[in-house]
Order: sequence, then structure tokens, then C-alpha cells
Amino acid sequence: MKMDSLFSTSDHYPIVIRPGGDASISALHEYLVSQEADIRALLLKHGGILFRGFNFGGAENFRLTAEKLGAKPFSYVGGDSPRNRVIADVFTSTEYPATEVITLHNEMSYLPEWPSRLFFFSLIPALSGGQTSLANSGDVMNAMSPEIIGKFREKRINYVRNFHSNIPFGKSWQATYQTEDRGRVEEIANGQGSTCSWMPNGVLRVTTKCDAFKVHPATEDEVWFNQAEQWHSTSINPMLRGMFEQMVGKGNLPHECEYGDGDSMEEEHLVEIRRVLNSHKLLFDWQKDDFLMIDNILMMHGRESFKGERKTLAYLSAT
Repeated sequence: MKMDSLFSTSDHYPIVIRPGGDASISALHEYLVSQEADIRALLLKHGGILFRGFNFGGAENFRLTAEKLGAKPFSYVGGDSPRNRVIADVFTSTEYPATEVITLHNEMSYLPEWPSRLFFFSLIPALSGGQTSLANSGDVMNAMSPEIIGKFREKRINYVRNFHSNIPFGKSWQATYQTEDRGRVEEIANGQGSTCSWMPNGVLRVTTKCDAFKVHPATEDEVWFNQAEQWHSTSINPMLRGMFEQMVGKGNLPHECEYGDGDSMEEEHLVEIRRVLNSHKLLFDWQKDDFLMIDNILMMHGRESFKGERKTLAYLSAT
């Protein structure tokens, strides 16, 4: 196998592994099994590994390859993004319009439990754009101002989800929690550390308090680990936000975000967070059959807007 830097020679940026000869899926699997310890060490060092140039052939071999790497499926019950199941344990990546950019984030950081690793597979690369953006979570943490770090550490984050039953607005609670039963929703949400409130007109409000940072269990690095700027109402175009708030009322958008004590977040802090995230964004163009593994704590990810058809598959792993 051939190993190179994907972006630069930096030790904490992802690497790319290509076949040195045999590009078959069986040759890749044999390599992964024989080099399991080394590959795990490389993931901890670089945060991500892109396997490129192998003959995958589709979703089933994508799943099998993730399993060869020790992946175990992480349940997406309570997950926020719209996804479609392709085969067992394999889903489409977030189904947002092609014109939209998905900002950098750590998967499911709005809940106390989240997948340890993420696997992505490029079934159909976009005609242009559509890159899966990446950023080192430690670099992001180090670039934040002491004032923001101190405020987020002291106050934590409260993620708020408002599920509107009478307006086709965002993902429904039935789809999110995969049940039609109100009692079961409350049981699931409470088990995830969230609090449920049933509001007028059948609106379900779910709130979850989380830390803004995480310490990686293996590297012991403390990193940025939250989706505050992504969930905050200021992430929406002001004109659209005003229109939506006229429909449902201020503070009742599908996603809201505040400090853990209920205080509003400072807009200047959110502006600075977005600036830091954008300045640390790493982009690579997908090629067909690319297979990407990232550590969900060490590496943030997002998605650029795109043109043409794009189909990227995802496997969320508990290990």
C-alpha cells in the first residue's frame, strides 16, 4: 500500500492510502485485518484516513469494509439529520438541498452519547463541489478566544428542538425517535439526557444540556465538540428566519441554541466561532469509490454545496 498526506505534511491532518498493486476489495480487507493496530494508531495521529483507488463496487462492500475496521453500528434514534436507509447499518449522508452548505460539526454532539467513528463512501461524486469538509477539532479549540472558551466551559450549551405537528417544518418527532407513541418518545429522550415538554398545538420541545468540549479517551486531547453556531437561529438567512419566526414565534424554530443556564449567546461570539471554523476548513474532491474513516472527536466534518447528482453513504460506528 502507498501512504501519503491528503492535505499537507501536518501530523494531525488526514492521510490517504492507495493500493500498491492489487486494488481488489479482498486485498484491502486482508491489509486492514493484518494492519489493524497500525491503522488505529494512524487514525489517532491523523484524525482521518482516506482509502482511494480500491474496487469497492457498492454499499455492501462499504459496510463490510467498515466492519473489517471493527465498526459496530451506532443507533440513529434521536438523530437530527434527514437520512435514508440504503442497506443494514448504511444510510445516505445528510439529505439537505444541494445549494446549502453544512457547516463543520462533530456528529451528534448535541447529545451526551455519539458515534466514535464515522465512515463515508462516495458512490456518486458531484459534478462540482460537494466536498466533505474537514477540520482538526484541536486546532479549532486552540484558535478560539479565551473569552469564548471560558464562557462555553462555565455555562455549557442547551440544544433546543421544536417539533411542529401542524407545519411541515424540519424532521418530525416520529421520524427522529422512530415511534408514534408519545410515552415512548419521552422514555427515549429521557434516556438520552433530554427533557420533553408538550406545548400547545401538539408541539414537542426537547432540550438537552451538553458540554462544549470533549477530552479524547486515547489521546487525552481536549477539543472543540459542539454545534452551537449550527443550531443557533443566526445560522439561518435573516429574511428566512424572520419569515419562519412569524409562523411559529421567536424561539420556536426547529433548532434553537442557548447557554445551559438559559442565557442567550452573544452574537459576536457566534460570528467569531464561524470565522474560526471557516478558516480551518480542509477540502478534498471526492472520487468514485473513495472510503473515508474519521475519528468523530478529533475531526469535524461538513459538506459543501454542489452541482449534479451526488450520493455519499454513511456508517456511524459505536466503536
